[in-house]
Amino acid sequence: MKYYTLLITLLIGAGSAWAQQPLSLSDAIQIGMERNYDIRIEQKNVITSQNNNSWGEAGILPSVRLDVASQNNIRNQQSDNQFFGGQLFPGFELDDQRTYGLTPSLNINWTIFQGNRAIISKRRLEQLEAESMQNADVVIANTLQAIILAYYNAVLEKDRFEAYQTQLDLSRDRFRYTDTKYQMGSAVTSDVLLEENNYLTDSTNLINQGLIYRNAVRTLNVLLVSEDINQDYEFTDELIFEEDLYDFEELKKTMYSENVDMKKIYISQSILETQVKQNRADLYPTLSFNGGYNWNRNVSDLTNASYNGPNPDYQNPPEPLVSKTGTYFANFTLSFNLFNGGKVNRAIRNAVVAEDIGNLRIEKLETTLDRDLYQAYERYQVRRQLYGISNRSEEAARINYSISEEKFKGGTINSFDFRVVQNNYLTASVQKLQALYNLMDSKVELMRLSGGLIGNFED
Repeated sequence: MKYYTLLITLLIGAGSAWAQQPLSLSDAIQIGMERNYDIRIEQKNVITSQNNNSWGEAGILPSVRLDVASQNNIRNQQSDNQFFGGQLFPGFELDDQRTYGLTPSLNINWTIFQGNRAIISKRRLEQLEAESMQNADVVIANTLQAIILAYYNAVLEKDRFEAYQTQLDLSRDRFRYTDTKYQMGSAVTSDVLLEENNYLTDSTNLINQGLIYRNAVRTLNVLLVSEDINQDYEFTDELIFEEDLYDFEELKKTMYSENVDMKKIYISQSILETQVKQNRADLYPTLSFNGGYNWNRNVSDLTNASYNGPNPDYQNPPEPLVSKTGTYFANFTLSFNLFNGGKVNRAIRNAVVAEDIGNLRIEKLETTLDRDLYQAYERYQVRRQLYGISNRSEEAARINYSISEEKFKGGTINSFDFRVVQNNYLTASVQKLQALYNLMDSKVELMRLSGGLIGNFED
């Protein structure tokens, strides 16, 4: 007896050895919104789309380029017939002739008109930013749903653990009571073995439930990106029944306007429509401007040159020879795409096909969401009824257990019958908890479909 008690105490105590900290549903949501990896990734994608949404990216602004080039040459010249210094000589050599040049240039290129392609591109960048933000809303809604259900699932498994703990306490008390009676000679061996078997069965159930609970907490910690995946909590929000009556037509109306998946696909469709306009802009001519200024400074240095030629009176120039040149230019180019193998027309036709595919996807999503909403609404109504039944069943089982306990103590019923009543009470309690969780799951699903999840749970 002492061995069993010590074993169960150690196994159960291992599940509650972690330090607990209070955690409400709102706290869990806030932590998840700040730490969740998927949300943080989408936030980075939103930043990227915001950076891209600019007139410069769209191509409406000119490009300005500044270049600076240098030329440095050392020239050694040999010739048999070279006009040099104003005279014709039969042959000469000129070594170490140095030339230095510096040419800065400023160039401006600007596509003035291309069928309003730049304006259309800017509109497309705005749509891509909106799509990125809507993608983030989809991830947030999915994460919210996962966190809420993981939180309440952990609460459910903890409540189940407590129910099994209560069952075990009762079995232990009866086992001790029967064992005491056996020691006093008022109970037989079969009674002791029966109660011991019940006690060990309940102990096994509690140990298994402890593992299920710890795994549920770990699942929650993964969603919360907790540093300690085994961190246990004192859950301050309980599974309670809240009577919510939904109108299906109102839910359907809200779904079409607020569902995050529907809003995302509408934005994606608008991007496809803009793509058609962008491809059609290639049918128009292109007017571009190119202008700039080039400046050149060239230095020819013969001051240290070595001359070997037929003119003995040749003398090097006392100073380097410097020349400067400045050039301005401004040019317009009008380009017509007369023929390129039909690439533009094919791109337009493909964009129109993609737009048609997008419309089909919208119709498919609408049909799918209608089905999902009907199923979720009906499931919620059925689970409300099932919860009412399980609640009444648990109450009846509790009353029956209290009556049977008195009968068992009075010797009116035997241990076998009382064990049946006890198991019925435990089953009814667990079924009530499961029915309550199922009801919460359906409620969250309705909120997710109707687009009310973010508004209700995100600040």
